[in-house]
Amino acid sequence: MRIEVLSESFAERYEAFVLAQPSTLLYHSWSYQSLLVSLLGCRQQSLLALDEHGSILAALPLMAMDGPLGSVFNSLPFFGSNGGIIGRNLAARSELVRTYTEMVHASGVAAGTIIENPLSPENANELVHDITDERIGQLTPLPSTSDKKAALMHSFHYKTRNMIRKAEKLGVEVVVDNGAMPFLVAVHEENMHEMRAMPKSTSFFDFLSQYFRPGQDYRLYVAQLNDDAVAAVLVFFYNRTAEYYTPVVRKQYRETQALSAAIFRAMCDAASLGYEWWNWGGTWRSQEGVYRFKSRWGTKDLPYRYFVTVNNSEVLKADRADLLAAYPSFFTVPFSELST
Repeated sequence: MRIEVLSESFAERYEAFVLAQPSTLLYHSWSYQSLLVSLLGCRQQSLLALDEHGSILAALPLMAMDGPLGSVFNSLPFFGSNGGIIGRNLAARSELVRTYTEMVHASGVAAGTIIENPLSPENANELVHDITDERIGQLTPLPSTSDKKAALMHSFHYKTRNMIRKAEKLGVEVVVDNGAMPFLVAVHEENMHEMRAMPKSTSFFDFLSQYFRPGQDYRLYVAQLNDDAVAAVLVFFYNRTAEYYTPVVRKQYRETQALSAAIFRAMCDAASLGYEWWNWGGTWRSQEGVYRFKSRWGTKDLPYRYFVTVNNSEVLKADRADLLAAYPSFFTVPFSELST
C-alpha cells in the first residue's frame, strides 16, 4: 500500500471510486475540488491509499492554504464543505489517518480540520485532534413511491404544506432556468448583506459552468410571479444526494412563499430522478429559526463534527478578523476558542 496526492492523472479512477460509495457527497467530487483550487488559490492535498496495482482503497479529500501562522489543512474548506475519509478498507483508512496526523503536526503547519460527512461518521478514536465542534446535519429522505409529490407533502409539517399551497394559490410558477444565474447572484448578495452574513463570491458562480454541467450536475429553479423572477434555489445533484445549495428570495416577496414553491419543485424532481437524500446542509445549534424551518420539511437529524488539530498555539491568540483575512474560506479553529 502507498499514499499518493490526488492529481489529474488519478481523476477518472478517483471519481469512479467516489461514486461507488453510497454516502459520498458533492464536496468529495473531483469537479468540486477542482473548483475550490481555482476559486481559493489553495493547494490540492487530497490523499489516496493505493494497492500494488494502483487501485484506490480509500481517500481523504484535503486542501491546504498557506498563511502567516503556517499552513492550514481542511477536509474541506469553503462554507463548511464536508470531507472525511472515503472507503471501508480499514488498513487503508488507518494509513490515511497516520499520514494526515503526520502532516498536521509537521513544522510550519498551523492547524487542520476534518469536517465529518453526516452520512458516514468517522471513528473519532482514530483521529488525533484537540477540539471538537458540532453541527446538525438535516437531510430529508426522498420517497421512492410512485406518487412522490403526495409522499413528500405527507412527510412535511402542516405549516410547510400550507406555505406551498399559498404559493400555488397566488399563481407562483417554478421553472428551471440555468441562465438566470445573474438573478441568483444579485439576490444572494442582497439577502446575505441584510443578514450581515458573508455571501459566496461572484467568482464561485462564474466557475460553475466550467466544472459542472448545467441541467445534469446542477439546476437553477426560479419561482416567478406575474412573469417576474422573485425567488430561486440552486441545487446540485451528485451520487445519491441532492444538495440545497443557494436559496434566494426578493425581500418584498417573502410572504408569497415563492421560495418554498421552488424548493418543493426541486425536491419532487430529485425524487423522480432517483436521488435518495435532500441535503439541507449543516446548522449550528444556536440557529433555532433555521433549524426549525428545515426540520419542517421532513428532515432527519444527522449530527456531525469538526475535528480540529492546533499545531501552532499562536492561532489561539490570533484575532478573528486576522484569521479570516489570512485564511479566506478555510476553517482554522472555533472562534469561541480564541483568547482574544
